[in-house]
Amino acid sequence: MATIRSSNPLVWLFDPIRPTGDGAESRYQFTGSSMAWTVPLGIGVIALVATIAVGLTGEDHQQFYFSYLIAWAYGLSLAIGALFFVIIQHLTKARWSVVFRRIPEALMWSFPVLALLGIPILLGMHDLYHWTHADLLDPANSHFDAVLAGKSGYLNTPFFLGRLAFYFVAWTLISYRLYTRSIRQDETGDIAETKSMRVTSAWGLPLMAITTAFASYDILMSLDPHWFSTMFGVYFFAGSFMAIMAFMIVVSMALQTGGMMSGVTTEHYQDLGKFLFGFVIFWAYIAFSQYMLIWFGNLPEETVWYRHRLTHGWEAHSAALLIAHFILPFVILVGRWAKRLRPLLGFMAVWLLLMHWFDFHWLAMPVLHGDRAQVHPLDFLALIGIVGILVGLVVFRLSRHSMVPQKDPRLGYSLKFRNT
Repeated sequence: MATIRSSNPLVWLFDPIRPTGDGAESRYQFTGSSMAWTVPLGIGVIALVATIAVGLTGEDHQQFYFSYLIAWAYGLSLAIGALFFVIIQHLTKARWSVVFRRIPEALMWSFPVLALLGIPILLGMHDLYHWTHADLLDPANSHFDAVLAGKSGYLNTPFFLGRLAFYFVAWTLISYRLYTRSIRQDETGDIAETKSMRVTSAWGLPLMAITTAFASYDILMSLDPHWFSTMFGVYFFAGSFMAIMAFMIVVSMALQTGGMMSGVTTEHYQDLGKFLFGFVIFWAYIAFSQYMLIWFGNLPEETVWYRHRLTHGWEAHSAALLIAHFILPFVILVGRWAKRLRPLLGFMAVWLLLMHWFDFHWLAMPVLHGDRAQVHPLDFLALIGIVGILVGLVVFRLSRHSMVPQKDPRLGYSLKFRNT
């Protein structure tokens, strides 16, 4: 059988030897090399091991734990965004997204791995969360904190661990039911699986909404336990849903570079671009609404959180977040043409994935470095580790089964989808 090789490194990675002629693989199957998942997975593992080794052997353990927490929360937000996307597609009987739905399905399967990767967070709770310090809760101690003592019924280690366990069990259960039924439908073609996935999504959506909101409070907002915002859960969701749109764009384009996912067309990218643009605006709207209400209320226990991010150099980070996460993406993506120009859309997807991480860094790092804004090399090393592992797992999962829900009753419409 004749074969061809390409000098394009992405083609070499995803499809180093492609058969030509009548024996070509089905367009729904993964035809790339195992290197497509072993390379990012290997890079991720090496980077994560290096992060842990450098962080725990160095003098500043707190820096390691904060860098790791930001990267881990970033990876978790991608998986949560993927699960939300799949649930919403089933509930709305969406047809346009069927052709690339397997990508978020593969990503949402990573919750057990993320739970395992969360072990360093549990080991570093004392360095991360002030409310774990027993001396702050003892009235006889000179460091007694009345605010933390008042919140100790919720912010205590046993209850925190129990909540985390519940979140991951719930997310894994919903993901398992949706993913296994989608794969089973590839084999049986039974339309009952579509109905079953919709039923799971019906009770899964409110459970996801509640657990995601409380998880964002526990993992990120409680880093500064004196501050609180009832809008923080929506803020976290907005960023997560924006990020999964960007992730699907990047993965689809990378796979197409390797000769796969040919069913994803410019029409699909335009709609993904619409969602990406829309949630850039929604994220900014929630961020501004939270800021405006706290500014208007002018309560010291709320305004102090923003004061820490508007002084000591963090004001530059705040301005950069506003410009790079909202203003520039808004100006660039507002036109229809930008969503149909694949190189530009792909660049903006990568850009917004980076900005999503920068947003988490802005949320968490002033707690550690309130006196001086800084970005540490461990921040990037931890990010490479978590993202590399997730990307490797996603591509591995895609290689195990059909890359498209090939017997979904709405696939035919998805393949012929056109914007009107």
